[in-house]
Amino acid sequence: MINPPYKIAVHGLPHFCRKLCALVDGGEWNAPFRSPFHPVGWAQRLADLAKCDLAFSWTGNVNPGLFLRTAQALGKDKVIILWCGSDILFAAKELKSGRKDPWVTSRIHWAVSPWLAEEVRALGVSCEYVQMSFVPPVTPSPLPEDFSVLAYAPSLKKAELYGVDQILEVAAKLPAIPFRLVGLKEKSIPGAPANLQVFGKVPLDKFLRKCTVYWRPVRHDGLSFLVLEALSHGRHVIYSYPLSGCIQVSGVQDAIEQITHFRDLHSSRALPLNQAGLGVIARDYDKNVVRQRILQRWEDAILAPLFSRSAGTATVKE
Repeated sequence: MINPPYKIAVHGLPHFCRKLCALVDGGEWNAPFRSPFHPVGWAQRLADLAKCDLAFSWTGNVNPGLFLRTAQALGKDKVIILWCGSDILFAAKELKSGRKDPWVTSRIHWAVSPWLAEEVRALGVSCEYVQMSFVPPVTPSPLPEDFSVLAYAPSLKKAELYGVDQILEVAAKLPAIPFRLVGLKEKSIPGAPANLQVFGKVPLDKFLRKCTVYWRPVRHDGLSFLVLEALSHGRHVIYSYPLSGCIQVSGVQDAIEQITHFRDLHSSRALPLNQAGLGVIARDYDKNVVRQRILQRWEDAILAPLFSRSAGTATVKE
């Protein structure tokens, strides 16, 4: 019988792993964050893996990297792999080249959104959606007097993935509406319309409070934390995916119609805060709610003598 404190070896995308470890570490749970950017961090992570009750990877794969290869060598059976977005694009390429490791694909696989879980299952890997994303509590401010649209992209190298072409086209066709694009490494876009302001890395909280609508026209996504943060501020969100509290749109014309609709409601003072979005955040993405759910699922996995892989869940086999 395994008794707490439970030891979790956490691996994967540093930004998300840091958030996760800060959320769950403490009390009956030992889940330290180890930076992968220097040898000491990697050595600590491998030491955690050697003595862990559960290995958790916040990045999906169908082939082992160092972390999963070491887990296999150490005989670790309690391994959960979380798919979060672009990792499935890389895995699909590996599958096309004939690379697929049976040990990795037979582990427990979770995904951060329902649509991503479907994509993983389409690769022939059992996977289920498990709610992992959360946002800190904020006090929503009233919608600003001036209507504006906020968007995000990290770099021009990823412009197609983040729908920058759609942002440019819609902004050009709606010249009276201010658009702001944040996060761009290059800090400018040649030939951008005059009503589109481009910023590099900025405090997103400030820009969320200044906007009326957050628009995320991505061509592929796991589940955006920025979408959740926008909802937590009571902002209206236009998204490529079907998420409660958001308006799903597809393509330039749909986006123009929805943004114009929001603008007209705002002009007539008939646009309130996004109450539906605030309700979704309180019910599903509050950090205390998410922490309890994650720890319960982890404990179930740790205490289960064997993993049942037929449905991608950790259960006791009779």
